[in-house]
Amino acid sequence: MNRRFLLILFCLFSFLLTVSVEVQAEKRKKKGKKENVEQKKESKYDQLFEGKECVTRKGMITLHKFENKVYFELPLTLLKREFLLGSTVAGISDNSNAIVGQKTTDPLHIAFQKRDNKIELIQMSLPSVLQVYSDIEQEAYNRAIRNSNVPPVLKAMEIMAYNADSTAVVFDMTWLFLADDARLTPFDPYSRSTGYGKLKRRATFNKEVSYIDEVKAFEDNIAVISSLSYDQSVMSPITGKSVKTAVTVKMNRSMILLPDKDLMRERLADPRVGLFYSVKEDMTTRTDGAKYTFLMNRWRVEPKDMEAYKRGELVEPVKPIVFYVDNGFPEEWKAAVHAGIKEWNKAFEKIGMKNVMISRDFPTDDLEFDPDNLKYSCIRYAPISIANGMGPSWTDPRTGEILNASVYIYHDVIRLVNDMRFMQTAQVDERVRTTKLPDDVLYESLRYIVAHEVGHCLGLMHNMASSFSIPVDSLRSVTFTEKYGTTPSIMDYARYNYVAQPEDRGVRLTPPELGVYDYYAIKVNYQPIPEATTAEEENQVVQGWIAEKASDPMYRYGKQQIRGVYDPSALTEDLGDDAVKAGNYGMDNLKYILKHLNEWMQSQDKDYSYRMHIYNELVYQCRGYLYNAYVNIGGVYLTERFVGDPKPSFQVVPKEVQKRNTLFLLRHLKNLEWLDDFVYTGNLHVGAPKSQEVISFFAGALLNTKRVSLCAYWEPNTYTPKEFLDDVYAEVWESTLKGRKPKLSERYLQQAMLSGLFARLMPAYKIDPEQQSQGPMFIGRRECMLGETGINHEEVAGFGLHYGVYNVAHDYSMHLYYPLLQRIEKLLRQKVGTVDRETNLHYSYLLEMIEDFRNAR
Repeated sequence: MNRRFLLILFCLFSFLLTVSVEVQAEKRKKKGKKENVEQKKESKYDQLFEGKECVTRKGMITLHKFENKVYFELPLTLLKREFLLGSTVAGISDNSNAIVGQKTTDPLHIAFQKRDNKIELIQMSLPSVLQVYSDIEQEAYNRAIRNSNVPPVLKAMEIMAYNADSTAVVFDMTWLFLADDARLTPFDPYSRSTGYGKLKRRATFNKEVSYIDEVKAFEDNIAVISSLSYDQSVMSPITGKSVKTAVTVKMNRSMILLPDKDLMRERLADPRVGLFYSVKEDMTTRTDGAKYTFLMNRWRVEPKDMEAYKRGELVEPVKPIVFYVDNGFPEEWKAAVHAGIKEWNKAFEKIGMKNVMISRDFPTDDLEFDPDNLKYSCIRYAPISIANGMGPSWTDPRTGEILNASVYIYHDVIRLVNDMRFMQTAQVDERVRTTKLPDDVLYESLRYIVAHEVGHCLGLMHNMASSFSIPVDSLRSVTFTEKYGTTPSIMDYARYNYVAQPEDRGVRLTPPELGVYDYYAIKVNYQPIPEATTAEEENQVVQGWIAEKASDPMYRYGKQQIRGVYDPSALTEDLGDDAVKAGNYGMDNLKYILKHLNEWMQSQDKDYSYRMHIYNELVYQCRGYLYNAYVNIGGVYLTERFVGDPKPSFQVVPKEVQKRNTLFLLRHLKNLEWLDDFVYTGNLHVGAPKSQEVISFFAGALLNTKRVSLCAYWEPNTYTPKEFLDDVYAEVWESTLKGRKPKLSERYLQQAMLSGLFARLMPAYKIDPEQQSQGPMFIGRRECMLGETGINHEEVAGFGLHYGVYNVAHDYSMHLYYPLLQRIEKLLRQKVGTVDRETNLHYSYLLEMIEDFRNAR
């Protein structure tokens, strides 16, 4: 019994022991599996983010933000794909350094590539280096080109982890977004704080108080928003003094993916039409030597229904051009802003497409919309007291396709409009005789400004020759101005109708909504050519269109002249084909306005502040009319020309025109007392007479024979330096020659002429270095920059600087100056003692000046 019991007990114990062992083994097995799973989960990817407050945004590239760092999770499929990386000011502590919405630098053209355990950021094209290519199908030849133009590596980042399925790599990009990188600088080099580029800025990045603020990721773009702080000092190169301030900028750096196939077909540019361009260098063997290829900058505007388009039907584009309008604009401005955008639909309808230009307010219910993202083109309001507007755009450097554009409208552009409308049209338009423009004038003026800037965004350059095609007297015609306005192109700086006289009722005073040249430029840049299969075939058609208009001055393109003004037919702020006739009309109107200024403003301007301001504007306007005439003296008409075109490339301004403009300039300078009439200006100005200020601005030009010399070399029968100096002498000393008492303006002009002679006759080693550095021609000229201020300055000057015109003539006129001084001295000695006391003192002083000069020399 006991033995049986013990046996049963032993078997039971053995069974339980076996079960226990199996259970323990199973537990160990499960534990091992669990440990293996946990070990597998704790990959480098998991370890990177484990226990951290990480913000992750998934999209084209997944972004991770934690611990003030930003990590890219880049799909391997995007390696070697090309991107544009843009940098936009989203907020700033002082908008005199840059305005909100401004893209202060051109986007970076970049790509990522993998090398070993690193991801390299490479720059696909450099602003200072032309893209080099060849269409010759020879592998070794093209390999040589590629090997000589390898994209530079900007940075190599360690691969920190792969994602779970190893389709993407993670690496740290904080170095780009939380650092001081000149390629992405938040500062506008031409901002107001630097005196519009005249002062030197030094900004020291303060990393301790800078941080990554936000990351965004979408299907086709990403954005990283950083708050960057700087200690800034701005120094005057003249005084050496600097002003130190702290600046914080919120920057939106956005990346968009460029297409890798089905790129827009290039359209070859033509210098006879003013369009922005991209340039590449072709290492061709079809010609002896490399050549440049210029591509029109344009949006990809293609008919949605090509067959309907071919039938002549009006069709919509595959992708319209959409501009988003800042909700921050003053409410009364918004209608004009939208109208200025949509105005260009008229030009697209002429080439068979409708609803190309779309304007929308900033959406409030679209979570993806970000006005600072490179994906969206916006019209931005800048609340700063700068009188300006700008319209830059950004392109795919491979094709010239415009991908993004912005328009910045600064708050005080409205002051500029008020000044211009008053100074140029108050003689005939009662509506503008006010300190605040009425709604209808505000609307038509702002619509014009926005349309002009949007024109830049569509690829159109300034065309400064446009207004020269109109005969001056046509600007007084109701029927003519109703059809053409003041200019054939709103891309000219032909503002308002200062030719119209007080009695010219019904004459149009403004530029057209769009001019005939604007329709033409849109056709050249955008009209589809379905029968063409290559850029070369398209170019043949386009050149045919241009040749058709080559003899019509309304379609002539004139470059904006920046580094020297030679062509009087391509000026800013001018009207008509005759500077003398237009200037005389303008001067008559300024006299009329000054005479009635107090009458018009008496009840509106109690403290005289508006009248003081507008009086200074009137002086600027007067100076502008004189300058427009001055440029004709030694002027050259410049025309882009192809073989077979009717107009020559260079044509000297006719002799009679140069002489007429010389006399106009000098006779007005001698008769500027009306600017100082105390009856009208007694409460407006304290200081030297404004007439003397104007004469001072032109003093250096009175004896500038280099321009005239250049023309004389080109055209022997034209106006010569001797004839020019003889005319200057006869006009400046006319009252003295005729025994008449010189007026104050004449006395000042005579003194200025003598000073100019001394400067030219003084040996170079005795000239004050500061005077030497001022340049050969000092003209006080205020430019109203409603255009690409500070961004891509070279782009307004035509097809690169090698197409510029420089005065390389040797001015052998020194032998004319000394005899001229002798003539003046002889005349003065003849007149001293024969005139009234005041005039005698003036002549005696001039003789003392001559004596002092001889002694110093």
